[in-house]
Amino acid sequence: MKLFIAISLPIVLLFGLTLLFMLDGIPRWVKQLNRNSSIVWNFGIVAMGTMTVIIYLSNK
Repeated sequence: MKLFIAISLPIVLLFGLTLLFMLDGIPRWVKQLNRNSSIVWNFGIVAMGTMTVIIYLSNK
């Protein structure tokens, strides 16, 4: 079940966002994120690191 969630959730999110952007065009908040791409990268790296630590500590 965990493998199914780990594989299907990103696919569903990617498909949903792609469909949303194709129908409505690119939203204003996505364009704003594009201007601040270094902030988005830094936030993503910190978020992944934090999630990794939380998962590691929860498995102990």
